[in-house]
Amino acid sequence: MGRQPVSIFKVVVVQYVKMIILFFCLCLVPGCEDFLTGENLDSNPNKVDDVDQVSVEALFVGSQVTLYGVMEGYLSRLVTMFMQQLGGQLYSHADDYKCAPLDWRLDDRWSDLYGTGGLVDLRTIQEKSETQEKYILKGVSQMWEALIFSTAADLWGDLPYSQAVNSLYNEPAFDSQRSIHDAAITLIDQAIDNIEKGQDFSSLNDFTFSGNQEKWMSCARTLQARITLNWAEVNGAEAYGQALALAEQGISDVSGASDWRPFHQAGSDGEESIWHQFFDENLYVMGAGLLLVDMLKKDNDGRLTIYFDPESAFNDSVVGISPASGIPPYASQLNQLTVGSESWGVEWVSWHENQFIIAECQYNLGQEQAALATLNNILLNLEQRWQVFDPACQLPRYVNISGDELIAAIMNEKYKAMFLNMQTMSDWRRTGYPVFEDRNGNSTECENGTPRRLLYPELEKKTNSNAPTGDSIFERVENDPN
Repeated sequence: MGRQPVSIFKVVVVQYVKMIILFFCLCLVPGCEDFLTGENLDSNPNKVDDVDQVSVEALFVGSQVTLYGVMEGYLSRLVTMFMQQLGGQLYSHADDYKCAPLDWRLDDRWSDLYGTGGLVDLRTIQEKSETQEKYILKGVSQMWEALIFSTAADLWGDLPYSQAVNSLYNEPAFDSQRSIHDAAITLIDQAIDNIEKGQDFSSLNDFTFSGNQEKWMSCARTLQARITLNWAEVNGAEAYGQALALAEQGISDVSGASDWRPFHQAGSDGEESIWHQFFDENLYVMGAGLLLVDMLKKDNDGRLTIYFDPESAFNDSVVGISPASGIPPYASQLNQLTVGSESWGVEWVSWHENQFIIAECQYNLGQEQAALATLNNILLNLEQRWQVFDPACQLPRYVNISGDELIAAIMNEKYKAMFLNMQTMSDWRRTGYPVFEDRNGNSTECENGTPRRLLYPELEKKTNSNAPTGDSIFERVENDPN
């Protein structure tokens, strides 16, 4: 990052954490359960001074919650709009959806990546954990770093990384997307080594798996498989073979209990899902994307009314909006009983993603019958999972398809299953699916196409001479060649 923190020894936690580190400094009780408080989840940091007085576990609490905002906040909303799973229909989100985002809106989100709560604190946690022989904590913090920066490199391409949060570099260089992804894969290997060493779980404060080594290690392999597969457009069969081998060691628990997702609590003010809080406080600013709605309707897919509330569009049916749509009618809102509920956590790394990786790799390695069987098995298990919410929910099945029809089915079903997950942008860039057309074959793209990356933040371009200028959301990144 071009702007170093004011002091590397200060801990800054974004507003939705309000006083969490101070709270933990005062109580230092592992059983404290509240970790999210506050409003307006993307900005206005609160500061707690003197990191040396904060336990490494308490520091990790604040870091996790800050990174929840990275994965569930504005970045995620922007990408889901670019991918037309959701649409923006009011205020700045309407401009974003029409492919006219402004770079200054990304300033705070960029700071979250690198500043306190982000990379600077993750590195502090790793250093302290090593000294205190808290190896699982070190490994889990390395997993967070790998998730955040592999995702950031997917979204932006080149980024400051090797020289970031280092006082020797006031204007750190932008590393290539390739080097960041390679570093993330290496970091995950190191994380696995640390997690295998083990430690006492009593004060770990790991909101994801409570230090469960098996779950973290399987999740690690799935994340490595994702990163590797995202280079398939460049590396071809080698990437498919490597990604398949990694995915076969990845998440195997079909129940969803081993999926990496945020922990949220219903009925606890400020600790609810960030998606829920946004929709609850910003009625009709966003709604269902026409592309996803049309795909679900075309396939008679039961997730249509699981994802979206049919009563929220004023006509008792699910309505989607495209970038070219006028309003009214307003698009449907998230279903408050499922993905829009207070306790819902979007699966950032999951069993079903792992299985879709396997299916795509099988297809591209010439194993079409295996790929088709994998696809239908995914749909069967997802259908059973969603029937807990709606016993009538049915998902499509596929028979007697091959070639382009098969890969289209795999990737379109992955797009539907990976609802609200930023990985969908990399999937689309790599494969061309989904095709941005409505049910009548009309393009739903913006005037210049579909965005392929995010803009660099305005402040970074002003303060770091190494930052690219004049960038465009339609530019291709390194693993997305012409």
